[in-house]
Amino acid sequence: MIISTRHLSLSLLAAAIVTLSGCACLPSTTAEADKTAETTAPPEASPQPPAIEAASEPTPQPPRLPEDGIVAEFSPAQVKLSEQTLSLLARLAETRTPDERLEITGYCNRKDAPVDARDIALMRATAARNELVRLGVPAKNIRVKFNTMQSLHAVKVVAK
Repeated sequence: MIISTRHLSLSLLAAAIVTLSGCACLPSTTAEADKTAETTAPPEASPQPPAIEAASEPTPQPPRLPEDGIVAEFSPAQVKLSEQTLSLLARLAETRTPDERLEITGYCNRKDAPVDARDIALMRATAARNELVRLGVPAKNIRVKFNTMQSLHAVKVVAK
């Protein structure tokens, strides 16, 4: 059997008219099913695509300094800053206010130090200071200290 396009479009038109007019020849279960679907369907709320809303929310930036202020930890004789410490100092340099002063304390436990703990502690603090100055923080806004009494091998930065 060959169906022409005209015959097909007339068939579709007739089916649409019958469906829209609610012909009496259709079984009543269809109308009841439609009513049941209408009563069980929740009321339509305005559609809000969650992916678009989530994308529009700004992502929270990680804090510029750790809560305790320690930006680097070292082995007893180490003084070189790690890549993680360099990126943390870069974020600090970008987000600081112009009038903010920084206090950098280098720590080296004198009981663990292979040489003078004071020198190691100052080298650690000075390395952090030099990196911040290189990143644009004015040297006059940075104070360098050392501590050899605590059992820490670290650099701590406190914004004041």
